[in-house]
Amino acid sequence: MKKLFLILFFLLPAVIFAESFAPEIQNSEIFLGDEVVVKVNLAPSENISATFGEKFADAKIRKIEATPEKDAVLLKIVVFKSGEVELPEINITSGGVSGTVEPFKITVQTRTEEADTELRGLKENAAIKEKDYTLLYVLAALLLAAALIFAFFKLKKKFAKKVVEKIPEVVPAEVAKEFITKAEAKRKEGDFESFTDLVTLGLKTYMSLKTHKNYVEMTTSEVKRALKRDHIFSGDAEAVLSILKLADRYKFADEPLKPEDFDSLIDGFRAFLKKKEA
Repeated sequence: MKKLFLILFFLLPAVIFAESFAPEIQNSEIFLGDEVVVKVNLAPSENISATFGEKFADAKIRKIEATPEKDAVLLKIVVFKSGEVELPEINITSGGVSGTVEPFKITVQTRTEEADTELRGLKENAAIKEKDYTLLYVLAALLLAAALIFAFFKLKKKFAKKVVEKIPEVVPAEVAKEFITKAEAKRKEGDFESFTDLVTLGLKTYMSLKTHKNYVEMTTSEVKRALKRDHIFSGDAEAVLSILKLADRYKFADEPLKPEDFDSLIDGFRAFLKKKEA
């Protein structure tokens, strides 16, 4: 009983007098995928920890570090949701001192708002866009065209008559299945980054071939807006966005995924394809 009293005697003041810190937000307006930097006037130490006071899936504390002057702590937080976002209080501990950072609001913008005419730097755009395969597509198209022209004149000369060449028909479902096969191979090799890229690119390529819209070059937010006006895929918004958002968490937020999460990506793509082709 005496030991319990001593423990409560020393711990109770720390609980009652835990400090509350007002956040100093360095950039209250950010773009989707960028970090919001919050300064907390707490002396840094070798062991610093910070977690949200409640379960919060729309943001993640990506990095904790001391300021250059070593007089405060910087929290670098990545946000997965656009619009005005309110972040909950943050529990922070440094060198045995504990406290809470008060809740605060930030504004998160997408990079291609329809009314946004301000020019962006190349570095910012590259941070959120999918890998650009346009050059490969152009080269493949040129090679295919050259091969067809060569075959045309070869047959024309041989048979001394006009020959009509048929361009192979592109079947969206077959293209999607090739992406699934390649993605599964990359996963077996342990290349999860290529696996995730192939799943999202395959999904967007299939949708582009079916609708003749350029989903390949769209961000997740742009896909969400486009689906509202898409007569083919408007009813599949939830399935499509769940795949893209899970992939974004891995690609842009460096969030480690579990094996079942990778299963969810490829199985979701396969189920979506089966449903649309049925």
